[in-house]
Parts: sequence; C-alpha cells; structure tokens
Amino acid sequence: MENSTLLEVIGDSVENRIIDFLIEGRGIDYTKKDIAGNCGISRPTLYKAFPRLIKSGIVRPTRTIGRVQLYTLNTANERVQALLKLEEFLLKQSFDEGKLKARVRA
Repeated sequence: MENSTLLEVIGDSVENRIIDFLIEGRGIDYTKKDIAGNCGISRPTLYKAFPRLIKSGIVRPTRTIGRVQLYTLNTANERVQALLKLEEFLLKQSFDEGKLKARVRA
C-alpha cells in the first residue's frame, strides 16, 4: 500500500491511516469493517485505536443500520479542519509541481 502525501507528512500510524481514509471519503459514513479493510489494518487493531478518535471528536457516529453503527469524519473538529487545510495545501503543491515538470519536459 502506497502512502498518501498526507501520511508522508504527518506519519503513518494506525490513527493517521484512519483519518486519511476518512478525509478521502469525506461526507460518507462507514462501518468499522469498511474502515479497517480500506486502511489495511485488522479489526482488533481498529478497535484499539477507534475509541481515542471518537473521544477526541475526530470521528463521530452517524447512523445505525440494523445493529451496525456507521462513522464519519467530524469536519467540525478544529484538528480535522487543520488537517483538511494541510491536505488541500499538499494537493495544490503536488499539482503545481506536476505542471512544472510537464513544462520542463515540453
């Protein structure tokens, strides 16, 4: 699994992988199974890290389908907002570097 630009900057930890995945899928809610599978971590590992993310307000529960709780990124959280701005900056920088490389090749 190749790290995203955001993970390269903030570090590749279980919590950061979860946050990075939820940033990419912003506005969508996921089951814990979906989150673990898409982050490349085991469900037991997710179950250890997840309570900290909920307690800190980075992740919030959204709705329940049957007995399954779904979760999403809490974009109202100040830390999440800072990470969203950082990702936007990194994407713009990456895009600008790509444009520069294209000009050099031409």
